Amino acid sequence: MVRSRSFSFRRSLGLVAGSLLAVGTLAVVGAGPAGAAVNVSNFAISPSPAAFVYTGATSQTASSETFTLTNNWTPGATLTFTVAPSDAAAGPTGNCLAGTSDYVEYAAAPTVSATGATGNSTSDTTPTFSTALSSNTANDHSCTGTSSLNDILSVIITNTPTGTNTDTFAVTISNITYSVGSAAVTGPIYMVSSPAGAAANANVVIKASATASGNSPATIVTSGAASTAVSNIVVTETAARAVSGSICVTPLSGVTSFTFSGTPTTTASTGTGAGTVSGTAIAAGDIVVTVTASTTAATTYTISGVSVINSGAGTGLAYASVTTGGSSCANDTGTVVAAQIPVFNSAPKLKASISGPDTDATAIAELEAAYPPTIAAGCVPSKTVVLATDQNFPDALSASYLAGYLHTGLLLTPTASLSSETRAAIQAEGITNVYVVGGPLAVSQNTISQITSTPAYSCGGPGVGTATGADINVTGPIFGQTQYDTSQDIAVTPPLSNVGSIDLAGAYANQYNDTTGNDSGSPESTGALKTAIVASGANFPDASAASVMAYYDQFPLVLTDPNTLSSQASSALSALGIKQVIVLGGPLAVSNADVTSIIGMGISVIRIAGQDATDTALNLASFELNQQGTTFSGLGWGATTGSTQWGNTVLVARGDFYSDALAGSVLAHIAPTPLLLTEDPTSIGTYLPAFLNSGGSTAGIDNLNLVTGYSGNIQVVQPLGGPLALNASTLIALVDAVATG
Repeated sequence: MVRSRSFSFRRSLGLVAGSLLAVGTLAVVGAGPAGAAVNVSNFAISPSPAAFVYTGATSQTASSETFTLTNNWTPGATLTFTVAPSDAAAGPTGNCLAGTSDYVEYAAAPTVSATGATGNSTSDTTPTFSTALSSNTANDHSCTGTSSLNDILSVIITNTPTGTNTDTFAVTISNITYSVGSAAVTGPIYMVSSPAGAAANANVVIKASATASGNSPATIVTSGAASTAVSNIVVTETAARAVSGSICVTPLSGVTSFTFSGTPTTTASTGTGAGTVSGTAIAAGDIVVTVTASTTAATTYTISGVSVINSGAGTGLAYASVTTGGSSCANDTGTVVAAQIPVFNSAPKLKASISGPDTDATAIAELEAAYPPTIAAGCVPSKTVVLATDQNFPDALSASYLAGYLHTGLLLTPTASLSSETRAAIQAEGITNVYVVGGPLAVSQNTISQITSTPAYSCGGPGVGTATGADINVTGPIFGQTQYDTSQDIAVTPPLSNVGSIDLAGAYANQYNDTTGNDSGSPESTGALKTAIVASGANFPDASAASVMAYYDQFPLVLTDPNTLSSQASSALSALGIKQVIVLGGPLAVSNADVTSIIGMGISVIRIAGQDATDTALNLASFELNQQGTTFSGLGWGATTGSTQWGNTVLVARGDFYSDALAGSVLAHIAPTPLLLTEDPTSIGTYLPAFLNSGGSTAGIDNLNLVTGYSGNIQVVQPLGGPLALNASTLIALVDAVATG
């Protein structure tokens, strides 16, 4: 599903290519005019397996080709890709044989683009390309059905490389389309690159005079679930004997991977001369139906009792191909009933909610999810925790940055007195020092006295750990007269050297802004810049969604008056040496006047904003997941390797009250995970469904699946808050929206 306002496309330039499903890895040195050189390797296709194309049809889409290009090309270097059908055993000269319509050609010039690998130098220049189609003069080209065969694609690199010559780019040839002659031999189509090597990105097949369908009614199967019944698969002949020998239903290993299971049965439609079924079996995860075709009557075959084992590799629609014509699946690939049919909708795992009976207990559950209070797990290693009031949101959300610096989480308490559950949690986590944020109207002196008179224990607390012989210490309180003063004081508590820096040059010019709110358009300077977050101090949703980012990437979360930049915010940005600000929310949350004031300080501004709080949160999620590459359009949480792996998980909290997300930032200790907001406990709102759909689609969120495996696929939904915060129907709506992607 494509989101309105070009959601799925406008941010794709920031993606970084990673490992795809390779169909053949080779090292190639291409040659262009006058000895111009280019080093390429690692050919792969996406999606995999290779697409089916039919004999006698034009402009059929093939899988995209991707390869690695080293940053040391010569301007004008040319790669040639010559179409080679499967009968061209000696190379592409076998294409377009004399007197036949046995040919394959490019239907149109494809698109060629490149993205830089994670870690590339900021001084690298992304390669640009031009393309041309031509005819292979080595062929006699006297085949029938085409007057001018376009079987050579030339890809010319048009610019000069800069930066580190050992860096690499992932080059993708997309929008590849083939026209196939009516007598083309069935089998793979190769794009043979000069001077050597090939990757098959399509398979020529014969279209059977039959149709197939499945997933009606739609069945939702949880990712990773055991054998589950799904809807019937129906194969309908449109001409007699269109199906013969066998019907093979084979799972397609796209985003969602599965195998068939159980003991399905098949029935043939009744009638004079109808085909018959002699057996149905599961073989290597495929369904194989043995049939005796009718020579006179078109027959409908219904496969019932179908079950699947969902491997959990992905979410969204799961597909299978349906082939016929042989005694086994291996012999069926030449004749296709349907290139793909839906079998079921794969839903993400819905984890048990992280919650407690009240706000304080939910904060405790979130801390304990990140730092289990057991001797084996080790509790909070720093033996430190941050404490804020549960009566309001500004102090706790501002403190997500401080908690990240201290490698701990937040606990909450009523103002007047330390809650018994928070006191017990402090002891259970082996805490010896509590950072209090907020003044006496937020955390009273009585509460502080209760903390300092609480005996400290080692990890596990009373009954498990041992008493340290001392009471718990308090640092602070850190506070000012208003929420803006307190936010300022929290921001400058960690050392200035702690502030995170990042290059986000590709994230400007409203890449993540669906409102009329302004931003800088481009950064004031190049390279990694010290970065802070600015959000409204008058309302909580935007700061809530940003709290995980503040914690993980160590960007101070500074609150401001919505209408005029608060002097405290201005002072904090100056004191921290901030050069880049991520503004959360549209002009009603952080006004254009606010942004103009920040820009006037010589600070670059990226605005991330939506039509409501849920829209802002999902725009932020896209920004967080999008990878760095050489266009630097996001934080790179969607990387599939290293410490930034997001685990294909989204956190979800109610968007109409602050309680459950106040302390949720600590879950970034497990993995940097976007925090989405619902409209309220009973509705996911208008904007969230399209984002969730994209998380279950073949391309994934912002097309991330196309370049880095399943990195744009939502596989786990982690709710924050109990059933009064997110009711059962809302949770079902969340996972169903992913499943129907």
